[in-house]
Amino acid sequence: MKAEAIIFDKDGTLIDFDAFWVSVSVKAIEDVLHQTGLQEVPVTAILEAFGVHDGVTDINGVLCKGTYEEMGHIVHGILAAHGCTLTRDEVVKIVLDAYNRNADAGDVKPTCPELAEVLTGLKARGIKLAVVTTDNMAITRKCLDKLGITHLFEHIYTDDGDAPTKPDPACAYDFCRRVGVEKERVVMVGDTMTDMRFAKNAGIFSVGLARNEQNHAVLAPVAGAVISAMTQLTAVLEQS
Repeated sequence: MKAEAIIFDKDGTLIDFDAFWVSVSVKAIEDVLHQTGLQEVPVTAILEAFGVHDGVTDINGVLCKGTYEEMGHIVHGILAAHGCTLTRDEVVKIVLDAYNRNADAGDVKPTCPELAEVLTGLKARGIKLAVVTTDNMAITRKCLDKLGITHLFEHIYTDDGDAPTKPDPACAYDFCRRVGVEKERVVMVGDTMTDMRFAKNAGIFSVGLARNEQNHAVLAPVAGAVISAMTQLTAVLEQS
């Protein structure tokens, strides 16, 4: 296919997920427990409920594919079991604020050293680029700025309540309209099943990024193509 626009997921696709989010999550959870006076709750119990085991995140876990609201609901359930009387909405806000406060704890690294070069090459071919993430705008811009790639994207969609989150296709439809590209010429690149469902719901071609055999086995049955590094994306687009 001749791709005229590409939508990228952020975490696990553009930035190394575990290097950033595991460290941030540990600090954010400690912050939440301090704010609620429940330091006796093990940080690992919440991490495991988020899908993090021994510092590695399950791509089907809520930390990888979910939203802050979903994470807040999990935390609320755990804290309530330890006597917390805060409402679910109050805990969701505490969790979101804790993540925002501790965003600097994460190590922002690209999923491959050549990431900026790959994106710049796509732009040079006239391809329009966007990011669709379930992260919020503050942390998203901080990450993209750290990688020096913010300027390469025509639009950045985040989970700030302005549009439905993935896998709802609303952001894909909006991006197609903004750049004047038919969906048959749009590609979604992501590393989770949520990204693949987002692409399917939008009617666009999907490319799964699987950096290990386990993730490849999960994504291969549903993705239009699977790559192990972003450097392989151009070749896949030329072959599809």
